[in-house]
Amino acid sequence: MGTLLLGRIARIHLEDDVLAHVHAVIIAKLRVREPISIAWVSEAGLRDEVIVNPATTVVARFDSPQAPQLDRAWLNRLMIAANSVRGLNLTPQLVQAFRLDQDAAASAAGPGAGTGAGAGAGAGAGAGAAQPARRASPTAE
Repeated sequence: MGTLLLGRIARIHLEDDVLAHVHAVIIAKLRVREPISIAWVSEAGLRDEVIVNPATTVVARFDSPQAPQLDRAWLNRLMIAANSVRGLNLTPQLVQAFRLDQDAAASAAGPGAGTGAGAGAGAGAGAGAAQPARRASPTAE
């Protein structure tokens, strides 16, 4: 399980693959100088929320030395959420939806599909893959 550090005050623990996707979305938003609202349930069971802006230090610490492969469909879903009024809500339900999407993609790919044709796993693939082609409509949530 990795850790997302937002400034000096926020520490969010996420599975490495989920962390990679969330981090890519945050970086994409900050590259175009847009703030992003992120909410999660703390270890104490309380709902925390922070607004990350381009001046915020963002650090992603992964447990695995290998970069997880990014899934373009899931990056798009996260970007739509990030562009909504509510922002990113990092809940157990979000992680469960990610797992279900991964399982469905693996089933659709069939046996022996290997790593698939997601966004790629190279050094620059994560950052470039998360940039949206267009902004989500205000009604997206």
